[in-house]
Amino acid sequence: MPDFEKKEILFRRTLELAKNGWGNTHPNPMVGAIIEEGGEVVSEGHHKRAGSPHAEVAAISNLGRSPIEGASMFVSLEPCSTHGRTPPCVDAILKSGIKNVFIGCLDPNPEHAGRGIKILEEAGISVHLGSKEIQAQATRLNFVFNHNMLKNCPLIALKMAVTKNGMVAEIQGVPSRITEAEARANMMHWRRFFPAICVGAGTVLSDDPSLTARFTAETWCPLRIIVDSNLVTLGSLVPDRVIYTDEFADRTIILTTSHGLSRQDRVSRAKELGVRLVKVAEDETGRAKPDALRSALNQFEMNAVYCEGGPTLARSLLNTGNVDYLFKYRSPKVFDHEQALSGPDFDDFLIKVPITESLGEDHLTHGFL
Repeated sequence: MPDFEKKEILFRRTLELAKNGWGNTHPNPMVGAIIEEGGEVVSEGHHKRAGSPHAEVAAISNLGRSPIEGASMFVSLEPCSTHGRTPPCVDAILKSGIKNVFIGCLDPNPEHAGRGIKILEEAGISVHLGSKEIQAQATRLNFVFNHNMLKNCPLIALKMAVTKNGMVAEIQGVPSRITEAEARANMMHWRRFFPAICVGAGTVLSDDPSLTARFTAETWCPLRIIVDSNLVTLGSLVPDRVIYTDEFADRTIILTTSHGLSRQDRVSRAKELGVRLVKVAEDETGRAKPDALRSALNQFEMNAVYCEGGPTLARSLLNTGNVDYLFKYRSPKVFDHEQALSGPDFDDFLIKVPITESLGEDHLTHGFL
């Protein structure tokens, strides 16, 4: 049996393997698995996408033979014990003959947690959980999946980049560079993770964003959700926005209200562009209700969204308790123009068990609220 240091290394490798499924496994978790024989890793596997073999099955299949006596499996998440799109992974482990299983963390679903372990142990397999540190890392990796299981609803994440003095634009209505290259690359990394991205009408008008994740070998487009209560982004004097005309236009959806839908000229323009309009509940002022976003995610069968809205949308979501997870990027810059636009007061929102990262001269703090 591997010693503690060796086990930690193998567990960390399962987490690295799990990340190969980054953004592709929703609504399933990211999972990595390793088969170890005599101190050597002989096979690896990870869950690539929903409907494909799970990590444990992939590792067994990739081995191409039966594991030798005494072989061990390391897996980042408790093997599933119920039938879904694929058979239970505990069955595959039992059939493989593996007698030692090391698990990074428990299944977050209260109805399933520990069930896979019990099945394995009752079959005579030795099961071990990772250290507290490994359990914490393995659990945090799948924070979206965990939220879905525990809360039975989609996760809403908010991303905001602010200057040292809390500003989000040097001049209101004009695009401003707040963070530098390393932080912006990190934002792309997170865009690639989420199945949907959301902004408000103000961001569409001022920034004309593409809302895609752009990399050297790939341009990834999640479902793009625009909150535009009055369809101002489709006004006759507004030039065509990128998100309504690019190659991914069919992945753009506008959440609007009865007020917006009463503007026939704007509705007609949406039809001409092929942009889908979805009516949502409105408040007494005629604006889309903050909880309309979560309702829309359920309608679109999306388990999470990455909100990059401006301060208006951000405040609306924060002040009504509709933000589950916060990404706060902070720049050392100071915007002191008289028309500078301030962001939300984040001091009122405590991040639980925050993760902090230095990204060049910028800093990121993220975690559950």
